[in-house]
Amino acid sequence: MSTIQTKTELTIGRGWEGAGCPVLVRGTTAEYRRSLAQIASEDDLAVEIGSAAGVTTVKLARLCRRTVGVDAQESEVAVSTAYAEKEGFRTTLEGEEMLSAENQSEVHASQANSAPPPLDPNKKRMVQFVVAKIKTGKDCRESLRPLEEILAQRGNTLRDVSLLAIDIAGTASLEVICPIIVSLKEVMRPRI
Repeated sequence: MSTIQTKTELTIGRGWEGAGCPVLVRGTTAEYRRSLAQIASEDDLAVEIGSAAGVTTVKLARLCRRTVGVDAQESEVAVSTAYAEKEGFRTTLEGEEMLSAENQSEVHASQANSAPPPLDPNKKRMVQFVVAKIKTGKDCRESLRPLEEILAQRGNTLRDVSLLAIDIAGTASLEVICPIIVSLKEVMRPRI
């Protein structure tokens, strides 16, 4: 079964520089989670916008090297963090993982030329959550500042995001969400 199933998804997914960035649209939470499980990989830096209680973000964290959940509500981020910790995840950086500002660009440059390190099965996995209200157009980049800051803690940038998941839980139409998708794709350029 192909993960891209409709002509609309292919059209929305037409990308920059002649390359496509597939956009998958799913009608239910179960379909959304199933699709993410099929496409996520150990190499991904995944971001879920609309992480709510954190269930899907934690599922992604089990599959990806790094995962960050973003929600507009501080109360949801608190619930997400508690859920992830209950599921056995770390939600804060330990001192040795936090990079100083001067080391971030150096580490990022070295990561760009090499594959990410393999996941250590003996190390407690981490997932982080951040509050951000995503905007469109020229305001998109500024609205992502909290996400940028949390990514920078471990030497990553928005351009390192390879898997972008957006969970609107049926609360917005595609007409409303498409400009957000376009803005996020232009800033992050994920593979999907």
